Amino acid sequence: MKDYSSRNTLEGNLIKIDNLYKSIFTEVDSTSIELGNKIVSINHEDSSNADAASLEISEMDGGYTISYWDGYSLAEKIDEKELHQALKVFKRLAKKLAKNLQRFK
Repeated sequence: MKDYSSRNTLEGNLIKIDNLYKSIFTEVDSTSIELGNKIVSINHEDSSNADAASLEISEMDGGYTISYWDGYSLAEKIDEKELHQALKVFKRLAKKLAKNLQRFK
């Protein structure tokens, strides 16, 4: 019998998150993804901006925090208790980040 408990952690969803990144950011230059067991971040590599745009999801005790920086300041910070909801928010903000980076390149 399969063990599905790992799907309830950020670490158990790294392949899914990496595939999401590849599908959304294929046409966006100068971005990278860092996949960790407790933190995943998508970064815009902009040497002219010390506070470049980025998106991060982190696993904390009792939930998840999704932080979106728009290149100027922290634009959104959302806390979710359930991983499923956190990944939905992460996907929505990843699309927003990609759209903004394409618009302002």
